[in-house]
Amino acid sequence: MIKVCFLVSSLANEGPVNVMYNIIKYMDLSIFDVSVITLIPEKTTSRIESFQQLPIAIHQLAKQEFLNPLQLFLRLKEKVREIDPHMLHAHCPRSLYLMCFLPKRYKRIYTIHIYPGLQQQILYGGWKGDLVVLLNNYFTRRTDLPIGCAESVSALYKQHKNWDIMSIPNGSSLPVWSRNEERKKQLREKYRLCEHVGYFIFVGRFSKEKNPDILVEAFKKLNDPSIGLIMLGDGPMWEPLKREESERLRFPGFTTEVYDYLIASDYYISASEVEGLANTLLESMTIGLPFLLSDIPSHKEVMSKMGRIAGYIINQHDVDDIVDKIKHLTCSIKRNEAEAEIKKVFLEHYTAERMSSQYQVAYQDLYRKNIK
Repeated sequence: MIKVCFLVSSLANEGPVNVMYNIIKYMDLSIFDVSVITLIPEKTTSRIESFQQLPIAIHQLAKQEFLNPLQLFLRLKEKVREIDPHMLHAHCPRSLYLMCFLPKRYKRIYTIHIYPGLQQQILYGGWKGDLVVLLNNYFTRRTDLPIGCAESVSALYKQHKNWDIMSIPNGSSLPVWSRNEERKKQLREKYRLCEHVGYFIFVGRFSKEKNPDILVEAFKKLNDPSIGLIMLGDGPMWEPLKREESERLRFPGFTTEVYDYLIASDYYISASEVEGLANTLLESMTIGLPFLLSDIPSHKEVMSKMGRIAGYIINQHDVDDIVDKIKHLTCSIKRNEAEAEIKKVFLEHYTAERMSSQYQVAYQDLYRKNIK
């Protein structure tokens, strides 16, 4: 048995954790012995119950209260010694940093969920952001197997640092939806959406790097009663933007019913400045929603897979361009053809089973190299 131990801060319902869950969910447990170590107390959005339903061991080092870095490292070192895995797989900066101080006999894997840069600047600001970027790059370089969550993430490392990094694109475990107009109608009634409005949907954190304010400005400027916007999520910009709510602009906030909202919607939109490979985009692809995507590498990567027009790239800094692309998409897209193409690309490239299978091959290859 190949013993793989996953490291992550907590099991909060967030992108990296969802990726980790999907890797584990489809692992062949006749080959792999899987454990998970968390480092901080669980948040209210924890997915721990989902993980507990999997036949794996879960170890919470700080179940009730935060530990200082030294205490946390000592507990982690002891727990890893007790588990004695062949390899450690980190999914966040905190777990990456701590992992790299553990004995080298444990092979180190790190999934890079976003190329370090702008996001760290926005989250931490100034010199702190620069320091986090430096630390991420320093410790990433000291892992045995860094893996980019998208082809574009690995390409950025090659472009800017000349590092060759394996890429395994993220995948979603949501089923591909078989169109059911009655179900869609029921959900629109449930969420009090207007029957004759075509809704775009934004899903994400209300923070500057996601540009939710620019989307609101664009839809207000559009001023078309037949086109609306649903904005799911929370964050520091949610409250002030919520004041703009109207029949066309909906702000439900954070919800666990993202899949149902996607079914109730007509188009997907993202004006984000940075993404690794957004799970919400992949989830929208299971519904077959035509999309407008910001001009960033991971979005262009997905767009490049399309064999026919299924959406457009927008200039996320230009309200007029967003307005023009909204009009163009809603007027010119061939819905049935776009939906079929999006679902086809999803099944070929972005299922969770495919992602997990690629990780399992990577684990086995690393294990074989280690025992030679």
